[in-house]
Amino acid sequence: MCGIAGITGRGRERITGMLDALRSRGPDASGSHALDALSTTLGHVRLSIIDLDPRSNQPFVSSCGRYALTFNGEIYNYIELRARLEALGARFRTSSDTEVLIEWLARFGAQGLAELEGMYAFCFADTRTRKLLLARDPIGEKPLYFAFPRERNAPSFAFASEIKALLTLPGIDSALDGEALADYLRFLYTAAPRTLYAGIREIPPGSCLEVDADEPVERIVTWYDLEARTSEPHDVGHERALELFREAFTSSMRLRLRSDVPLGVFLSGGMDSNAILGVAREIAPGARLDTFTVRFDGSPLSRSLDESELAARASAAQNASNSAILFAESADFAASVARVVDVFDQPFGNSTAILGDQLAAHAAHDCKVCLVGDGGDEVLVGYPRYKALALHSALSATPSLVRDAVLGGCRLVGQRGRLATHVRRLEGFAESLGRPIAESFLDWSSYLDAATLSRALGRDGTTSFQDEMRELFRRNETDPLRAAALVDFRSFVPFNLLQAADRTSMAHALELRTPFLAPRVIETALRLPAHHKVVSGRVKPLLADAFPRAIPSFIAKQKKRPFNPPIQNFMRAHLGELRELLCGPHAALTGHLAPEFVAAQVAAFQSGRRDNSTLLFGLATLEVWMRRRSVVRAAA
Repeated sequence: MCGIAGITGRGRERITGMLDALRSRGPDASGSHALDALSTTLGHVRLSIIDLDPRSNQPFVSSCGRYALTFNGEIYNYIELRARLEALGARFRTSSDTEVLIEWLARFGAQGLAELEGMYAFCFADTRTRKLLLARDPIGEKPLYFAFPRERNAPSFAFASEIKALLTLPGIDSALDGEALADYLRFLYTAAPRTLYAGIREIPPGSCLEVDADEPVERIVTWYDLEARTSEPHDVGHERALELFREAFTSSMRLRLRSDVPLGVFLSGGMDSNAILGVAREIAPGARLDTFTVRFDGSPLSRSLDESELAARASAAQNASNSAILFAESADFAASVARVVDVFDQPFGNSTAILGDQLAAHAAHDCKVCLVGDGGDEVLVGYPRYKALALHSALSATPSLVRDAVLGGCRLVGQRGRLATHVRRLEGFAESLGRPIAESFLDWSSYLDAATLSRALGRDGTTSFQDEMRELFRRNETDPLRAAALVDFRSFVPFNLLQAADRTSMAHALELRTPFLAPRVIETALRLPAHHKVVSGRVKPLLADAFPRAIPSFIAKQKKRPFNPPIQNFMRAHLGELRELLCGPHAALTGHLAPEFVAAQVAAFQSGRRDNSTLLFGLATLEVWMRRRSVVRAAA
């Protein structure tokens, strides 16, 4: 796991500054390689996981000298690919996945990407064809940003693992991207290929960028299509469904346990992380496994979210050590918001990132690699919004008087305390009845509906990304669960879950691996009929029945709880700071949003009418980012 960067054209000496900006991603080694024939310099900072010897440091040059590679990630099936390459006559100098990747790409190019299993972002340079191939893994676990600076003395093309590295270069257009801002306000993340910087783009998951070193232009090609790969259902019985899922997940786990350094697990009281721990123990009974948990204390709301005792009990049952960190509601508000902006280089609205950052810092003292349960809810129908899809169809004909009564009751109760999440979801569901299901799901998955977003911006807030998600659901709405998962795998998973996983872990030189996000696991689950995944009164029956011995019974019987900080209490504890930040005389948001919109959001939260604490956290990170951006632009 590493950080990569590259420059084509002028200013190639600036690669050193780019690598300095990425240092936390790869503290074990740093280097650059000049490809003078291409007017290109590649850079790399290394976190050593496979083949710890310096011979595997990057950028890596092929033995023939024609090819060069800078690579971030892991190719989990590198041993199998190496055997195939050796059968074709390849000879290897190292035991690394890096050398396997460069040899594989030298033979198969972009057409060989479908054979790779792993998480990755890389730049592969061919000095003979004068081309650069930049590619990103199918689900988007590893990030890759690029820019075409336009100033006279600036590079003609540059790329990096993080935005902060690109911002060290001249000629980057740092103007605010208005369409990305609309997406951020609605979802609290931006979606590739856009970022909030007009001149910085992101390669989408499952896509590659082919660049001619002589005339660099943007040509993004999609090479992985989850929708197409899951269009044919697995019409099988229950036992066969369990067998298919068991085989896919066990294979994913075997590959993701490959490491030359110690492994750990981020563990909660939920089924996903416990399945990972249990299957890991079945595959490697004697291996050292450390588990790491977040503990909540303080208010009744915080204690209701705490799963640390369950996690400790489950860890002991699997003969693994366990340690917990405490998240306190009294944590420094300003420092927490600033830390998120520091780590993401943009605003980011998922407050779970605060937990991820603290947990990664703690785990990094003992491990270089941890496995996490991200993606389990999308694969296994874990979210309440998935289960609401069937109810939506059944109740859409409900008389308006009934809906109005439900809405009135929700507004009378308010959204405060332990019931806030349930009341908010019920109100959103009632408001959506009678509307197209695709529109409803988009609203359930966002923090502002289309009408409120347009009022906030003072213009139409519709974007190409929102249109794409709406159409993706509509094309597949005969199977609503699959449609919802496809939307999440194109949006929420890569740009929320995986952005958070990558940034918070790599800020502490910790690699996170996600067994539920292996393409084979995702494709298997999405092709199975809904009745294998949804059973009344049960949580994730497909997982529980596939691995009955791996998951302790006291875990399998638990109700689903979200892995979120007590953000409602955290924001309420710092309400004065929040109001001053968003509504005070120095607020930068008022230059882009209607001031009455921001003030109304703060007032609704203060009164207890709405639990919009997550939205307010997202607005807080947006405000801090805008203030910093103004200072940087003024200095420039």
